[in-house]
Amino acid sequence: MLALHTKFTFEEGWSFVQKDVIKLIKNIEGESEPLLFYFYTIAYQMCIHKPDYSAELYEKYSEVIEDYAIQTVLPSLREKHGEDMLRELVRRWNNHKILVKRLTIVFGYLDKYFIPRRRIPSLSEVGLTCFRDLIYREMQSTATEVVLALIHKERKGEQIDRELVENVLEVYAKIGMGTMEKYDEDFERFMLQDTVSYYSRKASMWMKECSSSDYLLKACRR
Repeated sequence: MLALHTKFTFEEGWSFVQKDVIKLIKNIEGESEPLLFYFYTIAYQMCIHKPDYSAELYEKYSEVIEDYAIQTVLPSLREKHGEDMLRELVRRWNNHKILVKRLTIVFGYLDKYFIPRRRIPSLSEVGLTCFRDLIYREMQSTATEVVLALIHKERKGEQIDRELVENVLEVYAKIGMGTMEKYDEDFERFMLQDTVSYYSRKASMWMKECSSSDYLLKACRR
């Protein structure tokens, strides 16, 4: 263990911090790992003493998030399909938020002092951007197809997991970083197109199968 108030190289300090970051990730993944958060103190020391390693830690923070997304999150999503994939997406989104929140505490000095001085994205923004670029962009098209398929089932009177759908759409909303842009672009416009197509098919079918009065009754009920 590194002694506090002593000088050490970036490699020495990061080696210690990295070990506990790995424990943190294992803990989030469900493995039992004791978390002491002593690495918060080391990370803080690496920022306040000369040389100042704040910039290097900022880069390492990004690397940790990216590596976790590529090595752990994406493989777990790629191997699942249908509703199971949606559930995994929601679980991975929740785990991602936990990881970013805990690492933001560990690297708190960066958010409080280093980032405002440099006018660069906050740790939470970096984490959200990483999830959007590495996870969301690959999975959203498939997720949209599965959600629309569930909506079709419900229209037919079948029971669906509405809470799951709501949780998936929350990811769409949050990934917009304060706007509904991603929700509008990646889900709502497809849902509206699908809805128009669905009722157009219904109308054509009713016109062929029903009398004029029955057709009007069905249309009014919709």
